[in-house]
Amino acid sequence: MSDPFVVVQEDVVSAFEQAKTLYASWKGLNNKKRSPQEENEYQFVTDELYSTLTSISNDLEDLQETVDVARDAPADYGLSAAQIGERHNFIAGKRKTIEDMRHFLAQPDAKTSQPAKAPFAGVPHHHHHHHTDARGSHRPHAGEFDGHQEQHQILMQQQDDQFDAMLDTVRNLHGIAGTMNTELDDQAILLDEVGTLVDRMQTKLTSARRKVDKFLRESNGRSICIVLAMFAAILVLLMLIIFT
Repeated sequence: MSDPFVVVQEDVVSAFEQAKTLYASWKGLNNKKRSPQEENEYQFVTDELYSTLTSISNDLEDLQETVDVARDAPADYGLSAAQIGERHNFIAGKRKTIEDMRHFLAQPDAKTSQPAKAPFAGVPHHHHHHHTDARGSHRPHAGEFDGHQEQHQILMQQQDDQFDAMLDTVRNLHGIAGTMNTELDDQAILLDEVGTLVDRMQTKLTSARRKVDKFLRESNGRSICIVLAMFAAILVLLMLIIFT
């Protein structure tokens, strides 16, 4: 079973590597007169750095809880007093580094000539290399700065694409609503025409029914005579056909 402390410790170390890269970019932007585009980059890097430091602080709190639990009886957790001390020193060192970082971040007008001790002094640099100027201050590698600038531009482009997609969706919905409104207007006109035709047919049917009723009343007697005469004629024809 993996040691929870070691698992979280690895996450903290990885997060510190990210924080070192962000700090290098922040320092390079903080120590120069920034263009509007660089000002946006500066704000983005600052926010990301604060967020990363907050996340690391939360992880360190979790690590401190595990150390506090195991300090009274380290043997119960398969640890020695020396290992407990090492873990305590790891947490204390990282907390001190975070305090230094936040101290520097709280001074937006800091210059390279200010405190020579960098927030990451004493932290091994495994993957990131920095150039040193004549005064001994560290500058972020050009590749690191370009990488963060490219990341910021990609993020802005993604936001622009999302807004464009939303705008296209709104336009499509507006077009669909317009089409539906036109169809409803056409259907309303057709319904009005159908209603007019129904009224006309109803009037004609009423008039025709009245005429039929009048005809039946006037020709009731004559109709019976005509029917009887026709019946007699048919009967005579049948008799002639049968007996001839």
